[in-house]
Amino acid sequence: MGRNLVIVYGPPFSGTNSVAWALARSFPEKTAVLSADNRIAGAIAVPDADAGAELDMAHTQLRLLLANYLKNGYNTVVEGAFLFERDGGLLSYEAEIDQLVALMRHLATSSVVVRLTAPEAVLRRRAAAAGRAEAAVSGRLTAAYKDRYGVLSYTFDTETAAENTILETVRAALRDAGRQAVE
Repeated sequence: MGRNLVIVYGPPFSGTNSVAWALARSFPEKTAVLSADNRIAGAIAVPDADAGAELDMAHTQLRLLLANYLKNGYNTVVEGAFLFERDGGLLSYEAEIDQLVALMRHLATSSVVVRLTAPEAVLRRRAAAAGRAEAAVSGRLTAAYKDRYGVLSYTFDTETAAENTILETVRAALRDAGRQAVE
């Protein structure tokens, strides 16, 4: 089944990280998880004054890593926020979602895009429970995320959808897409 691409995106505290890792662990073959957030928070000690340039760099690194993992036969789950609030402005990298699928179409056997969401009150409660009550969980950011349209695009409200339901839906979509690719 190898070389599947799954992109999991949504606002902070919608569950992108936990769903991405659970999905990755559900694959029997070698699988990697890539995070735009980790490219920034995990690699940059002193941030650039130009947040946009820094985000551009992180997304370029993400594309290069993704291509390398797929080329080497890994299933790859990309997770994270593709919208960022910086200095009162909204920086959107949502077009990256569609671009990643398009750019990797010859390397990935199948691709699925998963949007996670939850009501703003739930996101705020989760942020507080994680000790990050100050984290930016704004209605403007949450509302800015757009659904993707297509056979292999799904939206789940993580307040009501169980993680197992999300995993089963995504795995079934990948299996069906893989069968169609072979036919």
